[in-house]
Amino acid sequence: MRYSPFVGLLLLFGLLVSSSESADKKFTNYEIFRAQVDTLSGTVVKILLSRQIGSISYRAKPGEIETFVRQKMEERLLENNLRLVSDSTSQLRMSVPLFQVSYSPPVASHIFASPDVERMVQSAYDVEISDSGEVKIAKSFSFAFSDTVNESDIPNLETGSYGFLRGKIDPGGFLDTILQPILFLASAAVLVYLFFTLRGS
Repeated sequence: MRYSPFVGLLLLFGLLVSSSESADKKFTNYEIFRAQVDTLSGTVVKILLSRQIGSISYRAKPGEIETFVRQKMEERLLENNLRLVSDSTSQLRMSVPLFQVSYSPPVASHIFASPDVERMVQSAYDVEISDSGEVKIAKSFSFAFSDTVNESDIPNLETGSYGFLRGKIDPGGFLDTILQPILFLASAAVLVYLFFTLRGS
């Protein structure tokens, strides 16, 4: 039985559209950042408990990111029965020298869907623990998370009111934005045509 190449092209089109719509659930930028801060706060609490510190005063620079980190850190301290007092001889100083959400230039990996981008969520923290003005521990921590997400999903991944959880996408070149999808479509059409032509002969 001879099939029309056009019918095969329609079948291929339907397969590509259905496959491009199925995607794994991705973590939001907020969830990634919170996981990084949770890991940091857990490590700091272990250090404090190992040094048998029962009360501590917390010092941090003002700022949106620092306020978020301070809130999560204080929650973890209280969960572990560490008292926060303003006049303690033990002090915890925290700074956030780096927090960044970035996206790579789009790559047209789907014919009939938005292109993919590589997402990177990076953060770094400087932690200093002192007692009676003498620095006992000074450590730096850094975290990095990367994955591939669809460009159209980025607004859903940047949910929340925190401005620092949003990133910019580097613009792609001509090959990524226009020429590459055309090449994909042309290649698929040629393959379908050849398949049904050879099969019918």
